Amino acid sequence: MRILFTISVLFFLANTNLVYSQCKEFAKKDCKPLLEDYIHDGNYNGIVLNVDEDVELHKAFFSGQKYRLVVCKEGFLPPIHFKLLNSDFEVLFDNKDSGYTNKYDFELEESQTLIISMKFLDENEEYDKSMNGCVVVLFGLKI
Repeated sequence: MRILFTISVLFFLANTNLVYSQCKEFAKKDCKPLLEDYIHDGNYNGIVLNVDEDVELHKAFFSGQKYRLVVCKEGFLPPIHFKLLNSDFEVLFDNKDSGYTNKYDFELEESQTLIISMKFLDENEEYDKSMNGCVVVLFGLKI
């Protein structure tokens, strides 16, 4: 019984590492080019997200710096609806208003922590709720 448990744990860890590696490779190959002439900040923000989940990412941004936010997903997944909010939960950008674009360029007048809120758009189509895939958020700086 103990051997079966050990094998199960090792199998789970191997699969988790494999999925993480695949998501990181997807970020490098498919998402990073969307930064175009912005310099990647070096942080990889990737997650395997289920269709029925919502997720938030909190990140500090500094005044006077031009940023590009890229939200990238694997092709078989439904579109991503993301919003950029300030700490008072005021919406600074909603990609719904821009045809669900996957990137947004901005500059702040004052340094602050912002919230990137994301969920899959599944209003028009019925998706299998157990479906999941890699979603990546990258930030670029214009120098």
